[in-house]
Amino acid sequence: MTKSFFVTMIVAILLGSILGNFLFEQYKLESSEVVKEVNSLYFIMEGSYSSLEQASNATKDIDVKLITKEDANYIVYLSITKDSNNLEKLEKLYKDLNINTTIKTMSVSNKEFLATLEQMDLLINNTKDNEEILSINEVVLANYQEFVLE
Repeated sequence: MTKSFFVTMIVAILLGSILGNFLFEQYKLESSEVVKEVNSLYFIMEGSYSSLEQASNATKDIDVKLITKEDANYIVYLSITKDSNNLEKLEKLYKDLNINTTIKTMSVSNKEFLATLEQMDLLINNTKDNEEILSINEVVLANYQEFVLE
């Protein structure tokens, strides 16, 4: 009787450890997929158009822009920033240029783009010259197109 009792206990311990290990591995897999870094960015948009031709014609006087197709529309982005102070500075810049804008908040997970954006935000924060700000925006939009859209 003691021999069968020990065999039963060993089998129970082995099955318990195998099932416990399996459940633990499943939990680790689920938790790693759920936890992701969320990076909310401010996208300054000029507008949304039903065709590329309309978007290009409506913004022909705007040099620094990015036109992307999202769903069935073409969206014209003027700038992207993570810094709320820069957002205010950029909104004022476009208001002074008589360009109506809308703010859209989106998340981006591309690390290369986020690192570049952080550096560009520092540059925008430290300049007051509108031409320099527009040049910096051109780099940001080009990086967004290269790292995120393609």
